[in-house]
Formats: sequence, structure tokens, C-alpha cells
Amino acid sequence: MENKRAHLEMIQAVVNRMSLNSFLLKGWSVVLISALFALAAGDSQALFVYIAYFPAIAFWMLDAYFLRQERLFRKLYDRVRHLAEIDVDFSMDTFIVDGEVGAGATQHNSYAS
Repeated sequence: MENKRAHLEMIQAVVNRMSLNSFLLKGWSVVLISALFALAAGDSQALFVYIAYFPAIAFWMLDAYFLRQERLFRKLYDRVRHLAEIDVDFSMDTFIVDGEVGAGATQHNSYAS
């Protein structure tokens, strides 16, 4: 039982880091985009408004990446949780659960009847 517990703790630590990274990205995106909008308003230059879209899209893509990785590790956690103690191999490879995690944020296959 100790091997399974240690493996689950490792996976949970990764999930926590992913959610922290996602949170920090959202904070930085708000600060950066607000600063660009403030520059646009202060100098009356519309160019800064258009420039603000690039970091917004970049942060959006990074956030989507971190959220998908977090979902993959949650699926791996669920898979390890159901393993027998002898089958625990401490693998952190999410490729084995990649097909179970969709690209969309609202996919709930586990609740389908």
C-alpha cells in the first residue's frame, strides 16, 4: 500500500504545480494586458490595444496547455488509484491516458450512462 500512496502523492504534486502555473499565468496576463491598455489610453495610441491581443492569445494557449496537462495527470491518478499494489510502477507517463482526455474543456465521459 505504501508504493501506491507514494505514487499518488507524486502525481498529486504535479497536479498542484500545474494548477499553480495556470493561476500564475492568469495573473500575469491580467497585469500585462491591463498595462498595455493603460498605455493605449494614456498616449492615445491604438497600436497598444492591438498589441494587447498577442499576449492574450499566447497566455490563453499556455493556460489551455496547463489545463490539459492537469487533466492528463488527474486521469493518471485515477488509473493508479484502481491499480493493485503489485502493479504500481511509479510511471508518470501520461501517454497511456491520452485517449481518455479530450481536447474540449466540457467533456465528461465518466458520467455517461
